[in-house]
Amino acid sequence: MSGAIVAILVTACVGTLAPSSPSAAGPSASAPTGSAASISPAITGSVASLPGPSGAADAQVGGAWRSSAIALSDSQIAIISDACAASARESFGQAEADLPTAVIDARGEGLTTAILADGTLAIECLARLDETGATVDAVDRLASTSFDAVDGSRIAVTEMAREDDRAGGRMIAFGRIGPDAAAVRIGLPDGSRVAAATGAGWWVAWWPGAQLAGTIEAVDEASAVTGSAEAPKKVVEARVGPAAWWLDPTAEAPTLESTAVAAMVLEEACASGTSGANRLDPPTIDLSDTGVTITLWIRRQPGPQDCQGNEPFGYTILLPEPLDDRTLFDGSETPPREAAKPPTG
Repeated sequence: MSGAIVAILVTACVGTLAPSSPSAAGPSASAPTGSAASISPAITGSVASLPGPSGAADAQVGGAWRSSAIALSDSQIAIISDACAASARESFGQAEADLPTAVIDARGEGLTTAILADGTLAIECLARLDETGATVDAVDRLASTSFDAVDGSRIAVTEMAREDDRAGGRMIAFGRIGPDAAAVRIGLPDGSRVAAATGAGWWVAWWPGAQLAGTIEAVDEASAVTGSAEAPKKVVEARVGPAAWWLDPTAEAPTLESTAVAAMVLEEACASGTSGANRLDPPTIDLSDTGVTITLWIRRQPGPQDCQGNEPFGYTILLPEPLDDRTLFDGSETPPREAAKPPTG
């Protein structure tokens, strides 16, 4: 086993590490040896591999779950960040791939949670780490209304959701924390406590089982409570899924002067037949000289869902400027589909 085993009682903070830049040839890059700070991991799709010793607590990362976050080495942080960036590039695009890493939580069983975020865009990345590299299990955009920054010692919950990626399942929770707080402490109903990883105004943690948090507190250096968030009584979901849209055939067609577009929207994720109208995230609008590409996202329904089909609903998209003679496109497809017709299939 490479690397030293380090016992810690503190949270892991990574600041705002930007992913390593991909080579001009694509998402794969060579991995030179050297110090941890100089290592650029090799990436293929959503898998990144480390060419040499990590110099960190490999045994702890792959060992039993622990209530405190594990301090990762620079090389481990880089390999997870780059694997998440590669997966985000493939799933979403360059903007998501370029997001800086705010925080990475690792506390055993090889499971890690990374939050990549700036002020307007954020993704959650679930990855597995071992001595050979990192493999991304899932990467998801977060609803833009779910992660507003907080000040002072305030703390807020963005998500608290169950994952069934291990025997017995687990709960993953994360959110925002103000700059005056030193740490985040989570109390569970069975009396145990979990110390969250923190970094760049975010906190994140996971624990085995299905218990919801009983208390969520910001504490100072002396472990005195300086702020708290109301513990959710049920699962809180912040991840969003794509939604297809097309021009409402019953409405007037857009004109050169139009700054509003009447659309029909269809949620693509399973939602037990419930409408996504009240879970719609603000649209992403990309303007060019010849086209206007609009991408819609809908916040997931919390918990398991039946796939009984979703009914389309009406929605008015507001444009930042007149449409002019540009073509409207639905950005949920690759390449974007002309919005004059509904999606096929």
